[in-house]
Amino acid sequence: MASALMEPPRTEQELCDRADELVGEVEGRLEGPGGAAQEFFVEIRARVMAIARSPAWRAHDLARELLVLLEDLRDVIEADPEGHDPQWRLRELLQRMVVVLQAMMRQLAHDAIDRPEAAARFVATRLADVEVGKVAALLGTSSRMVTNYRKGEVGQLRKDPDRITLVGQLVHELQYSMTPRGVLLWFDAPMEAIGGATPRQLLDADPAANRTVLMAIARGGRAQLDADVVADGELVTAA
Repeated sequence: MASALMEPPRTEQELCDRADELVGEVEGRLEGPGGAAQEFFVEIRARVMAIARSPAWRAHDLARELLVLLEDLRDVIEADPEGHDPQWRLRELLQRMVVVLQAMMRQLAHDAIDRPEAAARFVATRLADVEVGKVAALLGTSSRMVTNYRKGEVGQLRKDPDRITLVGQLVHELQYSMTPRGVLLWFDAPMEAIGGATPRQLLDADPAANRTVLMAIARGGRAQLDADVVADGELVTAA
């Protein structure tokens, strides 16, 4: 099985699938009984090396961190080949490995949304419980196009790519703390931090100029904005 995974993944989806499988293997080890630590390491090493050698991660800090953890894991297993782990050193390393792998998967998802086509598909499917017309208005497109996006049918987007990409990035940031309908309401909530304007108004005015401010609000939660970002960023509102 390990030899079949030695080749680096060729696509982003395959890379994400490999990382997800590796998380499952490591979490399984954390939950299951010890023993056979050397065999476990051989399997995990093959998977980690394949991911780290992929073009997307070859020179990335997260991949380097994963490789360092792999070396530490080897040292711990050589000192405790039966996997008894009396000081929980093995468990600690595996838990840190899971954290790094999950960060890599989040990074992959975020990078994909940098492309308007991927952002449109992401928003349409993530807000699947929201009426088609409301999603279309948010993206600045038609209801028919949103229906196509939900089917996975997304051609090259030339209209408002900055808006679509930014909406995708904002929804990506908000999805972990809000329901789909809550995300939609966020775009129409007046916020004191931006002079009582709503995120949608800033989107309508100039998505590129207001990206920094809107991303800061989304990352900080509901209407929470770092004052330094407001001071440094250019806030553009509709006339």
